[in-house]
This record gives sequence, C-alpha cells and structure tokens, in this order.
Amino acid sequence: MKRRFVIVSVIPILFLAACTEPKTMEKIGMITTLGYDLVEDDHIQSTQLLLQIDPEAPESTALLSSKAASSKGARLKSDLESPKRLQSGQLRVALYSEEIAREGLINLADTLARDPSISDLTYLAVVEGNVYELMKHRNDQFSDIGQYIYKELDQNIKGELIPSSTLQETMHDYYAIGVDPVLPTMKLVDGNVKITGLALMKRDKMVAKIHPYQAFYLKLINDRYEAGNLELTISKEGLDVNEDNGRTDKVTVVLDTITSKSRITLIDKKTPEFDLTIHLDSRLLEINQTFDLKVPENIKKLEKAISKRMKKEVESLIAYTQSKNTDPFAFGENYRKSVRKSKLTPSKWHRMYKDSKVNVKIDFRIMRTGVVE
Repeated sequence: MKRRFVIVSVIPILFLAACTEPKTMEKIGMITTLGYDLVEDDHIQSTQLLLQIDPEAPESTALLSSKAASSKGARLKSDLESPKRLQSGQLRVALYSEEIAREGLINLADTLARDPSISDLTYLAVVEGNVYELMKHRNDQFSDIGQYIYKELDQNIKGELIPSSTLQETMHDYYAIGVDPVLPTMKLVDGNVKITGLALMKRDKMVAKIHPYQAFYLKLINDRYEAGNLELTISKEGLDVNEDNGRTDKVTVVLDTITSKSRITLIDKKTPEFDLTIHLDSRLLEINQTFDLKVPENIKKLEKAISKRMKKEVESLIAYTQSKNTDPFAFGENYRKSVRKSKLTPSKWHRMYKDSKVNVKIDFRIMRTGVVE
C-alpha cells in the first residue's frame, strides 16, 4: 500500500514537470533597463538593455531598440530581433525622454504597472536629451550602464539627496487627488550619467524642473529626514564673524545628520490657507569663517540666520510650484482630508493651489558642532 501510494503521488508530479516550460538562464534575455523616446509620426522608440548570462557572450549586456506606435508594439518588434526570449522580471529602471514627459507618460508607466512580472520598486526617471544615446553609452569604469544608472539613483535616494520615484509611488501620486508626481532628471555629461535635478509633473506631464539643491527643501516638506546633509550660504549680518580674515561677505555652513519633521495644517478652507511647520535638528559639520562656537549666544544667532535662510528657500520653492500649477507637496491631499464633502478633483485643486497661502515656520537647532575651517 505504501509503495502504491508513493507511485500515485509521484506520477502527477512527473506530468506537471513535463508540462513546465524550461527557462534556462542562457535562453532568456533579462531586461534590466527600459528607455522611451518620441520619434517621427508620434511613434515610440523603445530601447531595452539586456543582461547577458551566457559566459561565451563577448559583453555582459546587449542593446535592442525598436520603433512602433505603442510600447507593446515596439516590444513585439524587439522580440523578433532577439535570439533570446525577452523577460521583464529583472527590470530596475525605466527612462523617459523629456519630450515624452512633457507630452504625458502615464500610458507608458501604466503599461509597466499592469505587468505582474515587473516590480513596483522599479525606478522612473526623465532623461534630458535622447534616451537611446544615453543607454548605448559605454563607461570605461562601468561596463553595465543600466546597473550604473540604477545604483546612482538608488544611492542618492537612500542617501536622502533626492526623493524616491518608484513605479508604485509615481502611480499613487498620479491617481491620488491633491498631489503631483516628481521624477529625477538625468543627462549624459562629459561621458558620465549625472542627476541634474527634479522634474515637476502636473498629473503626468512635466511642467517644470528644479535644481538638485532644491530637492532638499522638497523632501523637507514632504517627508522626514533621518540622516540628511546640506551646504548652505547665509549673510554675515547679525553674526559675530571675524572681519580680519579676508573672507567674502557670505558665510557657508555644512550641515549633516539632519533629522526633521514637518506638519501641514489647514487653517482656512476658503482661501485656502495653510500653516507649514518644520522642525530640524542638525550637526554643524563645517563653517568657512572664523566664528566662536563656544559662545552659546553665537550658536543662537547662527540658528536664527539658518532658519531665516531656509524659510526664504521654502517659500520661494512653494511660490515657484504655484506658478507652474503643480503641487508636489500634497497640500491638496491635506485639504481633501480636512474638508468634508470637498468634492475635490485634480483640475479643481490646481486652480485653488495657485492662489493658496502658506505660512512657513522653521524651527532649526544645532545639536552638535564639528569641524571649523
């Protein structure tokens, strides 16, 4: 009976194993990076970077590129040109040309989101210039350009220099009412791929771009810092700085180990008007002027000057986003949650946001001091 039971149990497994389609690594073309350009006749050029598993392959990666009216159509053409079966399960980065981003990228992003084999943690980014030219570039020190781009995005996001831009987060911000997505911008500069800033979206269309320096303030409003860092230039006015050292009339400070917490409060739903309060604690890593940090009163003056400068930067950034009709800070989401039966829509909020008032308060404290130049 035991033998018969074993035979009966094993036979179905053998049949199931026989029905399974073998997928040896050498026969699969694993797509790690995708790129999209807009070409003639409103067609899309789709570029795929494949990881080569075959030890006999001359290079570790291969590049395929096809043009079609849709991303899926371009993918089918790439399949016809590939000696290996293309798989998207290892996709790490999707790149969109600035031209596509300004036209609207939701259809292309939604196609990725609907593919169950593609991770929600895939990074999205906008490329200044031609994506194909960037992806075919070969770096002397890094043979896999796709891995180079992924690691560059990943370490800057984890290092809290730019906000995260995964497929899941981008799709959430697109479909959510009262917040717009933000994507990093990249460019090929002197043979290297460089993060050049952030693309501000109105729904799925890029409407503006900000400097990487301003990414600090965007994240400061949106999220908590746990280990951020910043170089900041402030005026000497009100500070007891040694005037005999021949320096300029500006003081540059470097802050690190920044921890922060922000709170947005709706105080008037008609205007609408918000209070934005930001608390920051930081270590003063460096200051480029002769300044006595042993005097508590001097520390207080420095904290006040830094708070004033940060307040000005935050207000300037908010005003800029209002002029471009994009809300990357989720003020609209806060409004929708605070006002019952607001019947808020994306278009309605964009009209309201440009006339909104935001009262910014910065509470900055220096917890420790570091190196003095």
